Amino acid sequence: MIQELMIINQAGLALFYHNFKSNDRINDEQSLASYFDIICRFTKRNFKESLRTLTLDSVIFFFYTHKSLYHLVLKYDKQKLDKKVLETLSESIINKFLEEYKYILEDFNGEISLFKSFSEEIRKLLVSDFVEFKNLLLIEY
Repeated sequence: MIQELMIINQAGLALFYHNFKSNDRINDEQSLASYFDIICRFTKRNFKESLRTLTLDSVIFFFYTHKSLYHLVLKYDKQKLDKKVLETLSESIINKFLEEYKYILEDFNGEISLFKSFSEEIRKLLVSDFVEFKNLLLIEY
């Protein structure tokens, strides 16, 4: 099940982080976002391929790069999840984010707290439009 997600801009800054398990934040999502950005750029530059997954002992990170070059990273447990479903979900979330915050992103001043309300939009998006994704998520109400 999906546990967390992060949206990273072209500069490697975590614009948005959401934990589906609880309201807890990871200790330093900015450092993690920088690491993910660097590893994605490294694989693209040196291997001419995009990084799709990073597997650790207990979790998997799924990477999706939108045509706008924003990245979405999903963290999920070790169960097998359909990559096409993850891509569709990721694209929908990124598209909604870019649509919702278009004007803020055009004149982005570095203030990531402006995107905090997107957590509610994710819940609405997933509940209303993506009933087939409900088994992927760990949402505590």
